[in-house]
Formats: sequence, C-alpha cells, structure tokens
Amino acid sequence: MTHPAFQAAHPDFLTLFPDGAAPEQLGREHTWTEGPTYVPSRQRVIYSDVRQNHTWAYTDAGQLVEEQRPSGYQNGHCLDAQGRLIACSHGARALLRQEPDGSWTTLADQFEGQRLNSPNDVALHPDGSLWFTDPTYGLDKPEEGGRGEPMELPGRWVFRLTPDGQLSAPIRDRHKPNGLAFASASTLLLADTGDQAGTYRYDITPDGQATLAGLHFRVTPGKTDGLRLDHAGRIWSSAADGVHVLTPDGHELGRILFPETVSNVCFGGADGSTLFVTASTGFWRVPTTVTALTFR
Repeated sequence: MTHPAFQAAHPDFLTLFPDGAAPEQLGREHTWTEGPTYVPSRQRVIYSDVRQNHTWAYTDAGQLVEEQRPSGYQNGHCLDAQGRLIACSHGARALLRQEPDGSWTTLADQFEGQRLNSPNDVALHPDGSLWFTDPTYGLDKPEEGGRGEPMELPGRWVFRLTPDGQLSAPIRDRHKPNGLAFASASTLLLADTGDQAGTYRYDITPDGQATLAGLHFRVTPGKTDGLRLDHAGRIWSSAADGVHVLTPDGHELGRILFPETVSNVCFGGADGSTLFVTASTGFWRVPTTVTALTFR
C-alpha cells in the first residue's frame, strides 16, 4: 500500500520510490532548518538550523551529531569541484569553504568594495564556478544573524565565483533570489521568494553571462525555497506542504506531503538515493529510486 504522504499527479511519480517508502523524521525541535548537503568524504549529510546558529550532521551510521556551534548563521551549502564543503554565512556576510582541517576560508565577502548582503544558497556549475544568491534575509532578520547593519550593495543579486577567484554578478533582475540549481551547463533554475515568487530559467553562456529565459514553474501552496534535480532532470522543489516533484519542463508529477513547511532538499546516503529534507522544525529522509544529477 502506498503511504498517504505520497500524492501522485501522474502514475510515474510512484515509480520514484521503493515499495514501503515513507518519510522518516531524523531530527526535531529545530527552529528553521536549511542547506542539506551530503559530503561523501565524511559519510554524512550536513544541514543548518539557521536561527539556532548551529549546524548538524546525520551520518551513514545513523547518528545525529552536532557539527558546529556557533555556525555563523550558515544557510545553504554545496560541494566544490574538489568535494569540499561550501557554506553561505549570514553572520559573516560571506561565502566560505571548509578546509580538510575543519577551518574556514573566506571566498567572497564583498563586491566592488561593498559588503555582500547575506549569501543564502550556492550551487556548483560544471565548469567549477560557484554561483550563489545574495538576498537580505540575514540583514533583515535578527534571528538569522541580522545585527542592524545596512545593505551596501544596490541590489540583491546572484554572483558567480570562478575557480581562480574572479567574482561577478551576472543576474541582477530578481527581487529575492533564493535557491538555485543547474539543469545543465547552459541552464540555471533560480527561485525568487519575492512578491512574484516563482522559479525562473536562465540561459548561461560559457563565459558566465546569464539571460532570463522565462518563468519555469511555480509551486502552490507556498514558494520554492530550495530545489535539486535528479539524474533524469526531474525537479524536486520545496513547498509549504512538502516536496513537489516536477518534470524537467516544470509540470507536476506529484508531492510528498509533510506536516510542516519544507525549506530545502538534497540527495545522499551511501548509494545516493536517499532524499534528505529540511523543514520548519524537523529533518527528514525519504528513500527513493533515483540519484542526484551530476556533471562530473
């Protein structure tokens, strides 16, 4: 029998999960979880409790352990081309990289002499560049690291950091850029959690230029905060009622319903087929039959 959390809009949706699959809660009593990213070298998924200024790790051995406290109000994470953890820090107003000894290196904290707002989410492009969003949630919200500091940049942009350290701002037309994921080397999906909330598609050139190609999809209820793609290009998006799964062109296949607002997702685990889900107060996992889209 299919678990009631799985709500299919198309028969193909149920093929994405093994028999007996169900959401399982792994962490609880958080305040606002975000940024799940699986780190194969450490056999664990790391996620943030942004408002408690804390990061956690869930290991392949089934242990939920404290990762870092304080965490600098980290939000989104990804891995760089060498498999190192990259973090968006509201507290530092910076993009950071964790070194093998556990220390942190600042990769970017200003642009053209002005401090970044509060980096929110980050994604690795196939060329090794890191693209990250920079809305002002970490300035506007004291509970997310805001200290009453002013916004210095004239906008809330999406930045591109090349492997040799060159920083540019190729996307400047969004209100509150948030989660982002590459569908290919030439296509970026970018969630905007502003008044016209939706996920937009951008055409990306080899030299890092970006051109808006249109609205790709919207979720209802709520907004897309974080998103990931699986190996077939299907989109796994957060929403107010759970995780929405869409075709590569943005049509809904179905939903995994959760009892709280979902913020973000990632694939991981020993075989890469576990969907990890961050939500309002909890951290969850769901077994699937798919793995993440990769470009390596």
